[in-house]
Amino acid sequence: MPLISVVIGEGGSGGAVALATSNRLLMLEYSVYSVISPEGCASILWKDAEKMREAAEALRLTAQDLKKLGVADTIIKEPLGGAQRDRSAAMASVGKALEKTLNELSKKTPNAILKDRRDKFLKVGSKGLAA
Repeated sequence: MPLISVVIGEGGSGGAVALATSNRLLMLEYSVYSVISPEGCASILWKDAEKMREAAEALRLTAQDLKKLGVADTIIKEPLGGAQRDRSAAMASVGKALEKTLNELSKKTPNAILKDRRDKFLKVGSKGLAA
């Protein structure tokens, strides 16, 4: 069975790691995803939660950054002003992206789906931070 994850707002904390193990990770264009909050990261790295802006930049947590790094597969366009401005349109866009992704993955055999997921997970980070 193919696994598809969708980040529609903020995907964070250790539980967010499970989202990255899917065959495809879709993100709304203004969503963020990270295994730690910028405040938590700053507290660990610099012992200063006030350095959260530096941490957020280093974490590369935007949908655009994560697509470049190979973590996210699809960025879903949001309505002007963000998903909260037009929830129906935003969810329609999510539905279309899910349908397209399911159609793509449904053509694969169970073994190919497992290989696809494994290969994707092993490639995460292989582009390096310069991506």
